[in-house]
Amino acid sequence: TTEPTDAACEAFLRSLIGPLGEPVQTLVEAGAIRRMALCMDNLDPIHFDEAAAKARGYRGIVAPWPLLWLYFFTCTIYEHDFPFGKATVHGQDDYEFFEPLVVGDVITVTTAMVDAKLKHGKVGRLGQVVSERRFVNQRGELCAILRTTLFRR
Repeated sequence: TTEPTDAACEAFLRSLIGPLGEPVQTLVEAGAIRRMALCMDNLDPIHFDEAAAKARGYRGIVAPWPLLWLYFFTCTIYEHDFPFGKATVHGQDDYEFFEPLVVGDVITVTTAMVDAKLKHGKVGRLGQVVSERRFVNQRGELCAILRTTLFRR
């Protein structure tokens, strides 16, 4: 099979920009918060006790930030069938945090491809794509943004 031209690869990458899939919702549960905090050996009372969390200014029991991984891996579809290259590798994740996730929140996760480009390096052609997941609670507050960079070689 023949590799596509640079122009065809660039057109494919440009076509990826925009929303991916449908928004999905998930409930922030006390059990999930507890398990995540314990597995991290994070015994801060804000992850276990509502009164302690409220005494520190939170709306309720606060989720440790890695709970976003759970929602990312269980709530988003992330597949691409690249017409070039042989392997897709993870580059990096970047996080921005705005509002904490608390017990009872209903989080809506939306995913979009926000950047895609073709580069050339010492070993040839390299596709770079950046996806963005936004986590918004039922109050319409942006809780977090997760940006993931992938490379296709």
